[in-house]
Amino acid sequence: MTPTQYRDQAAALAKTDIAKAAKIAEGIKDPWFQAQAWSHLARYADRPLQFSRKAAKSASLCKDNFQGSAVRAWEIVALAERNYSVQARRSLAQAVELAQVVEPVSSRSEAFLLLFQAAYKISVQDASVVAEILRRVCASEHWRAKRAGRDVEKMLTGLMRTREFYW
Repeated sequence: MTPTQYRDQAAALAKTDIAKAAKIAEGIKDPWFQAQAWSHLARYADRPLQFSRKAAKSASLCKDNFQGSAVRAWEIVALAERNYSVQARRSLAQAVELAQVVEPVSSRSEAFLLLFQAAYKISVQDASVVAEILRRVCASEHWRAKRAGRDVEKMLTGLMRTREFYW
């Protein structure tokens, strides 16, 4: 099976069998998909923080700064949904710091768009802070940067919904 399929299997099992889901997540070789799998476990487990820490660790092993920052969005959302706002904000701050050095700007704007939407799950105020940083560090004529800025404004004004990270 592919890392995507293993991630999907762990995600489905996380709702009903944390032990089996964790075993599958442990075996995922691609850090991006492994971080997402751990985040699914954090969303459903009785002790979500142990799995959010594993998600953060997997994110730190990603191949570049884009992946390492962007994939943290799933972890942040899981923590926010479980009412671990302090930990979600801490993870968000770490991810935003890393996202600021992502190159090129097109990739940086994609990372910030994901992190903005994750921040929105914590609060509109947290999302507004990320939006302001996005405006500053993603100012560019590149179409992805322009789209990220436009979409963020639409989400802040309620004209567009934020993405769902879990199914």
